[in-house]
Amino acid sequence: MKHDLKQFPLRVSLGVLVLTACGVPEDGSMGPEEGVGTQQSALCAALSVTTLTTVGISSYGGEIAGNGAWAVSPLANAARLEYRVDGVLRTVDERPGNSGFWFMSSAGTTCGTHTVEVKAYPMVIDSNGNRTTCLEAPRTLTQSVVQECPTASLSCPYASPQINCTASGSGGTGGYTYFWKESISYPDGTEYTSSWYPGGPVNGFYCPPVVDRSETTRNTLSLKVRDSAGLESPSRMFVRMCGY
Repeated sequence: MKHDLKQFPLRVSLGVLVLTACGVPEDGSMGPEEGVGTQQSALCAALSVTTLTTVGISSYGGEIAGNGAWAVSPLANAARLEYRVDGVLRTVDERPGNSGFWFMSSAGTTCGTHTVEVKAYPMVIDSNGNRTTCLEAPRTLTQSVVQECPTASLSCPYASPQINCTASGSGGTGGYTYFWKESISYPDGTEYTSSWYPGGPVNGFYCPPVVDRSETTRNTLSLKVRDSAGLESPSRMFVRMCGY
């Protein structure tokens, strides 16, 4: 049989054409891929925090504490929780599952009103432990709490020339320590003021009657109390004009 050798170059050429058409582009790249950020955005679009509630948040003895419940949508399997007091981040917590309870505690609270914020984000934790937190749509819970201060009371019945003042405290955590401060303004314009010093519940000063109004002293006795948690009351003052 006579073979036509001219057919071989054609077959080789077709093979090369097929390989070129089905192979990689000339620059060696594999074509565009979806970015990680795009993949995460698509994942997070289906996730949400469905529940964020509180049983109660309160403050006692300088410590704010609270608890409540959370839940995320079915495709999420964890939640990230952030706890802020007056806008300052205090604690971050990650809790696995589709629902559960949250707890927070923050010490060092001063007297007065404070704003507590709990913010929850849905999460996905894969089988390798990789975490994806969806920050686009958190759920936020906000509540105001009041840290009560102790209160100081001062009673100073006048009995010339000696004035004795009796102190008492209320509120706070009890176990009060009393602090006193004395101030005297003299006729020549000079003034003496002590620093705060601890003492008992009774204090006083000598106050002779005023004979000459141009020769008087202005005596001030101040009091504040500190409770067992270290919180202090606003100060109370007693002022008396005395002879010099």
